[in-house]
Amino acid sequence: MIRINLLPVRQTQRRQTIQQQLLAGAAVLILAIIGSIVWTAAISSKKEALITDIPQKKHELAQLDKIIGEVNEFEKKKKELEQKLATIEDLRKRKSGPVRALDDLANEIPNRVWILKLEEKNGSVTIDGSAIDHEDVSAFMKALQKSKYFSNISLGHSKADKPTASGVTLYNFRITCTVTYSA
Repeated sequence: MIRINLLPVRQTQRRQTIQQQLLAGAAVLILAIIGSIVWTAAISSKKEALITDIPQKKHELAQLDKIIGEVNEFEKKKKELEQKLATIEDLRKRKSGPVRALDDLANEIPNRVWILKLEEKNGSVTIDGSAIDHEDVSAFMKALQKSKYFSNISLGHSKADKPTASGVTLYNFRITCTVTYSA
């Protein structure tokens, strides 16, 4: 029987396997080092690019802040102009509003009602007058309620006065209401 010594073959195979593993490990280590160097270089170049962009971005920010300040100033001026226009419109309405309200009052007053005094303060109107009877006062109040200029109409009092020389008894009244000239 022939005997073959396989022991050195196994050792050479083991050595070759260890060498291959060492070579593969060294290759992986070298690739990892190269990858780290490339990654570090990429991050550094990105960092440098960002650092060089900082002054430009600060300049842009300053310009935008200036533009925002101008926009805010324009908005402030716009609000002021709108308030002035609203005031002018209000004055225009107040200019023609009393004439129209009094014209409406003159058209709606019944024949047997006389206005003796009309007083307006801050949109509140007090009307003192005389009428032949209570129905005329009631008709006058209904006519005021139909008007677009007068609201919140209330009767303060209605009293019979002394009979006149011709024997007619007049009823004095006071009506308060709110007037809106912009109607």
